[in-house]
Amino acid sequence: MIKDFISLFFPRVCLACDDPLTKGLDDLCVKCLIELPKTDNHLIAIPEFEMKFSGIVNFEHVLVYLFFQKKGIVQRLLHELKYNYKRELGIKLGTWYGKELALEGFSDEFDMIIPIPLHKTKLRSRGYNQSEAFSEGLMRSLGIAVNVSSLIRSAASETQTNKSRIERWKNVDGIFHVQKTDEFLGKRVLLVDDVLTTGATLIAAATPLWRAGALSVSVALLAAAK
Repeated sequence: MIKDFISLFFPRVCLACDDPLTKGLDDLCVKCLIELPKTDNHLIAIPEFEMKFSGIVNFEHVLVYLFFQKKGIVQRLLHELKYNYKRELGIKLGTWYGKELALEGFSDEFDMIIPIPLHKTKLRSRGYNQSEAFSEGLMRSLGIAVNVSSLIRSAASETQTNKSRIERWKNVDGIFHVQKTDEFLGKRVLLVDDVLTTGATLIAAATPLWRAGALSVSVALLAAAK
């Protein structure tokens, strides 16, 4: 009743298209839920994603939930998640994706989930880590614990926007390290981030995990461009 009363003055709208939400729906309308551009690459491999890392590192799995397109649904959702304090949206998207992965047996593929950490200054200004929110949703569906304390971002990096591939590599080189190396020995790690661009951040974060003795490292992304 309280929600219905509040909605008279502050109507709830879809985060992707701004249409009014019907009762019982949160964040996304039925149309946008149906039109979510899922990659389904956990069912059929999409070479474009894996080619980002070809000849550089060997990720066990490269899993991407949604296709990213400028001015599309996913860009709107990412903006809400990263800049408008919609942490619950990240959890919800992770939960949905985790259920799809669980149906295909991925609950048995990993020993721990690690979100790409933010530097403490950015974390303080943003209020939360969007990759951590997505990881929490994955945890709820896959039943795999999230580790947020053992991989550390030791330096703040400049924004990757408008940087070349080489510049992005240099921007993140050596900025991650692990605190407790024994936690990764022989473990299968799922590294989680929001958007796949050049893959430089993921490689920089995975490198100390392999050095610490991780058996394998896979990545799960909320979105990637076609």
